[in-house]
Amino acid sequence: MPQIHRLIRCKRRSLALIVNDQAQLIIRAPHRLPEVEILKFVDRKRRWIEKKIAEISSRPRPRVLSEAEKDYFQSLARKIIPERVNYYSKLTGLRPKLVRINNAKKRWGSCGAKWNLNFPWRLVLTPPDVIDYVVVHELVHLAERNHSKRFWKRVEEILPDYRQRRKSLKKRGANRGY
Repeated sequence: MPQIHRLIRCKRRSLALIVNDQAQLIIRAPHRLPEVEILKFVDRKRRWIEKKIAEISSRPRPRVLSEAEKDYFQSLARKIIPERVNYYSKLTGLRPKLVRINNAKKRWGSCGAKWNLNFPWRLVLTPPDVIDYVVVHELVHLAERNHSKRFWKRVEEILPDYRQRRKSLKKRGANRGY
């Protein structure tokens, strides 16, 4: 049975299994669900849990950046990412109201309800083809607000090799809807 790092009791109706970036198993469970039911669930999902833990454990750990390096990459992101958004905006006709560079650690990008695109400065630490994939992915969300077949078709029209780029992004530890 996989080791449970943390059990969080909360106001919810179902169980959730989370394997975090440190390859630790976290369980979110309803307040009144008996522990024996939680353990049975974990046992039923043992293969998935072990696979996720192995996958996350095998990822290379990023080195810690100095403050000067962070400043440099933030500055670089404020230059490069808007340039790529502008390039693909002209190509597609999809124009965001605003492009923000933020400090997000759990997402590679997001498209806000008010037509704003948000990208973490860490995106510039990935190869240029991955940056372009994330930019195109978020731009297409301006027209298609979900991950429907139409959404992926539009992404493919712009980047025919998007699947390979997406795979490359996932290898970097991102699997947040991409």
